[in-house]
Amino acid sequence: MAQTQQDVSDHEPGLKDIERAVNEAPVGLSLCDPDLPDYPLVYVNGAWERHTGYSSEEVLGRNPRFLQGPETDPEVVDTLSTAIEDEEPITVEIRNYRKDGTPFWNELTVAPVYDGDDVAHYVGFQNDVTARKSAERLAQERAEDIAAERQALDRVLGRVNGLLSEISRILVEGTDAESVCRLVCEEIADEPGYLGGWIGDVSSGTGMLELTATSGIHVEEDTTLPLEDAPLAVQRACESEEVRGCSVGSCSDGPLTPERVDARRLLVVPITYGRHRYGLLGIYSSEADALDRRERKVCESVGKMIANGLHSVETTRMLTTDRVVELCVEIDDGSATLSQIADAIDGPIEHLGTTQLNDDGGNFYFESATPDPDFEAVEALEFVRSIQAVSESETECTFAVTASRSPPLSQVAEHGGVVAEAIAKSGHTRLTIEVPPERDVRSMLDALRAEYENVMLRSRVERESRDRSLTDFASAVDDRLTERQRSALKTAALNGYFEWPRPVDGDEIAERMGITRQTFHQHLRAAERELAEAYVDP
Repeated sequence: MAQTQQDVSDHEPGLKDIERAVNEAPVGLSLCDPDLPDYPLVYVNGAWERHTGYSSEEVLGRNPRFLQGPETDPEVVDTLSTAIEDEEPITVEIRNYRKDGTPFWNELTVAPVYDGDDVAHYVGFQNDVTARKSAERLAQERAEDIAAERQALDRVLGRVNGLLSEISRILVEGTDAESVCRLVCEEIADEPGYLGGWIGDVSSGTGMLELTATSGIHVEEDTTLPLEDAPLAVQRACESEEVRGCSVGSCSDGPLTPERVDARRLLVVPITYGRHRYGLLGIYSSEADALDRRERKVCESVGKMIANGLHSVETTRMLTTDRVVELCVEIDDGSATLSQIADAIDGPIEHLGTTQLNDDGGNFYFESATPDPDFEAVEALEFVRSIQAVSESETECTFAVTASRSPPLSQVAEHGGVVAEAIAKSGHTRLTIEVPPERDVRSMLDALRAEYENVMLRSRVERESRDRSLTDFASAVDDRLTERQRSALKTAALNGYFEWPRPVDGDEIAERMGITRQTFHQHLRAAERELAEAYVDP
């Protein structure tokens, strides 16, 4: 809608009105006279005085270049001078200085004012844009920081992806711990940004740091040195089981310091599986930006990945070795999980198997010679989540317990052992454990003693291994089954479901498992299919 134009002929401002408006305008305004030498200031308004800190008495008769200072860009000054000489209007952003020496950014517009064909004055409009320039500079710095961070992350990701990929391949293909450690160190040495590395551990017998593999550094494998001669990062990693690092100049002298191997940084990563430490991984960087805070978490994951691989290699070796060491360990501690269950049952129990085992506990099957055991007493134990009968007869009972705390099985597994038999009664647990002959069992016993009181090694016998063909087959099938399939198969077997005539039917077993008959048969058929396929096509 067009606005009506009003008649303002009787309201035109006078000279005093215009003078007052110019003098009180929020934008700095000045006039220079080109007829006088050096184009001096002949007028400045109040805003100009406030912006610069100078009074009009101090500046009139001077060229405004006195506002310039050490950080004023000469090219901007030249551009401004050229425009004035050519009698052309121009707008620039120039670094000026207030009377007290404080710098500020001045958005300055200079234009000629003509009287006929001659320039009568040069008018200057001044606007303090320091806040905007500061915001722009901050935004630019942040953009540059983000770009630098992105480039650094790209370098880290490229390095880490390559390292993780190759180490994964080494662990999958590895057949013995020695070759795995050697190949891991070689891969670290080949990775851009890294100089080399070593793997070693502190001997529990001598307290010495023993290197089992090295690459890319002037230190040979099989080197042994006192722990106090190693960098402080190594000592702290041993004590805390956490990643530790040091840089050139921050480590005490010794053969493994970054200076001695011509590196920039050293990162020491514990190689741990559960509570068991397989050793320490030392990584040296050849670049200043490698092994920084971004890579520490990744290197920690690399350490755990190596530990998982070494544990897998060790377990496989134990399952396939011709000889094993059989340990008989007794735990006289009423707080032990198996002992508490036996105490609640009011009779001895035997561990039959496990369908799940992790840091949060697991699902365990037990057999008891106590008729009509008190399941309510077992379920009242603080670590028991649920209990259900699997099979019952006049002389014995098999039951499953879901627990939030594992029996000693997890501690044994974390240290490379397999529990062949576990029997418990009130206050007493007896374990038969198999470990490879080369395995140092001291760490396993130390772990058990840290958890329980009165842990005693009753016997240690090296013998021919059991028939491993069935063990290997069972292990292969177990890997193929889901937890529900495994539970359905084991519950059916323990209840005599595969006998003829069947003492129980699918409804009874499904009820014991707390599932529907249809679900039970679905899981059981899937388990039977996996069992048959593993047998037909091992």
